[in-house]
Amino acid sequence: MMSAEQKAEWLSQRAGKLTASRMRDAMDFLKNGNPSYKRTQYMRELLAERLTGLSMPHYVTDAMQWGLDHEDEAVDLFVEMTGRDVRLSRFYEHPSIANFGATPDRELDDGLLEVKCPTTATFIEWVTAGKVPDEHRPQMTAQLLCTGKNWCGFIAYDPRIRDERRRLFLRKFVPTPEECAAVEEAARVFLADLEHMFDQFTQANHDG
Repeated sequence: MMSAEQKAEWLSQRAGKLTASRMRDAMDFLKNGNPSYKRTQYMRELLAERLTGLSMPHYVTDAMQWGLDHEDEAVDLFVEMTGRDVRLSRFYEHPSIANFGATPDRELDDGLLEVKCPTTATFIEWVTAGKVPDEHRPQMTAQLLCTGKNWCGFIAYDPRIRDERRRLFLRKFVPTPEECAAVEEAARVFLADLEHMFDQFTQANHDG
């Protein structure tokens, strides 16, 4: 877990920037091609951070807090099972797209780890599907693009499962070239739209 000092620095580094954890929102459009409310609202949040220099507070649900509380357990079990050397990651800037970055949950010498501690019903869904959930692929693809790593391990963990052997679900994720291209293009479009929103705000403020 980050110390309070580390968290403050991390929040400062990522303020106003498109991050991997919200990549799915940045790519969210309605069937008619218009941006979704989630995409537009995320853009407003980033603009607010740029204008104020302050990180926007986010409500943490009970389910989200559960995940935060058990993330270290999941990593410890992964290390126990694999013997791999795992360390906390840091904020990485994309090598060529400004204001685009990622903070993976953990990193290894050759890869990353993305850790999820979902509800038991969701855990069952993921295990029976037997693959990395589609909703997390944009985030993991963005993380790999920003860090330059080759693969990302997906970890799902549920300590409520009574059989200890069935509490951890692991899958190795390597995005396709098409996925990488789609995420980078979506990041560029989103950031260009964010600049346009900034121009609209400053013009409206000036006119007023």
